[in-house]
Amino acid sequence: MGARGGGHRLWSGRGAVDALLVYAAHGLRFLAPLLLYPVLTRRFGVEAFGLYVAATALAMIVAVVVDYGASIAGPRDIASARETTGPVVGRTLALRAVLVPPACLIGLGLGLINPVLSGAGDVIGAAVALGVGQGASLLWFFQGMRDPAAAALVEVAAALAAAAVVLATPGLGVGGVLVVQAAGIGLGVVVCAAMMRRRCRPVWPQAGFVRRGLVEGFPLFVGRAVIMAYTGGGGLVVAALAGPAQAAVYGVADRLTAAVGSLLRPLAGLVGPRISTLLSEDAPAAFRTARWSLAVTPLLFLAAAAGLYGAAPAVVRLAVGDGFDEAVGVLRILVFVLPLVAASQVLGLQLMTPLRMDGRLALMVGIGGVATLAPALLLVPVFGATGMGWARILGEAVVVGACLACLRPYWRALFPAGGGRDVPAV
Repeated sequence: MGARGGGHRLWSGRGAVDALLVYAAHGLRFLAPLLLYPVLTRRFGVEAFGLYVAATALAMIVAVVVDYGASIAGPRDIASARETTGPVVGRTLALRAVLVPPACLIGLGLGLINPVLSGAGDVIGAAVALGVGQGASLLWFFQGMRDPAAAALVEVAAALAAAAVVLATPGLGVGGVLVVQAAGIGLGVVVCAAMMRRRCRPVWPQAGFVRRGLVEGFPLFVGRAVIMAYTGGGGLVVAALAGPAQAAVYGVADRLTAAVGSLLRPLAGLVGPRISTLLSEDAPAAFRTARWSLAVTPLLFLAAAAGLYGAAPAVVRLAVGDGFDEAVGVLRILVFVLPLVAASQVLGLQLMTPLRMDGRLALMVGIGGVATLAPALLLVPVFGATGMGWARILGEAVVVGACLACLRPYWRALFPAGGGRDVPAV
């Protein structure tokens, strides 16, 4: 089936297979939290599970520093330089190695000043190790090569293996669980590194690359850091402002929402590099693809939000058991983040990143971060986890509006008169 005005197919046979494999891997990825959370909430109780939520939020922050925007820019740069991937890979790996020590220091510092984590040095250390492993993920390379399925399956298999060890070892405390999870993530990175080495020989950069890499990657790093501060880091904010019990309540609702929202990540990894390639080959086809994604993706996640809203009591009970009834109300607020995040990811990661609007993307995310964290500082001390939920809704709505404002020069290409029936060139 051809796209009107271009010779690109709607979906190649290889692309369809890759998409199915990636989403199969992502479906398996859900098994780890689905298996762990009911066990950990019962094993730890509300207070200790709140400590676990704060620690995993800390790990996400460390991961953002190690990654330094490579998971966003990497697929784009690899897709744009398929014949010369060695220098891209070498620069990215070298910069990550340089960033590991400061990332660890930042993680230790944030852990020590957080009132929930400050007395648990083993938990802080394990969370930092987990964050380094998460930030070292090599999936970006395979996304840029438009062949992410095998690497995604490897990462999921390693995470599931770690979950199995945790389930089989009831004596593990919070720190022990995090150590096992960090080991699983690390194993996945090692296997993916061997797979990448078979396809690409890294070309290591010359002296002076650090400053250049930090400058070039800074806008995307800031964007990801702010996103993490008000999304994945929400549990850390709630723990600091409302205590571990409210952090546990928020963590349950946030993880359940994130499990559904994470389905956007494979889509971004599949569609984003394709748009990046099309922008240099057939710009109208690139905007057709983005327009199609913008029309379909938020509607799908709005339907998912409606279903999760109705099933919230049963989902919470099934996922974490009794003692977390308050999470039902928080979940029913957070589900409406899903269509907003879907729209912002299509506009931001799938379109603005290929257009190399990194500076505007960072500014947009920064505005969204302020629109989330400022209300959170007022709402969370009074309303706890519920206040953080409403702050997230406000922040995500602002991000969507900021995305549209940043893309105003491209409105005619993105929303042409009479172009709504064109099919994507995926």
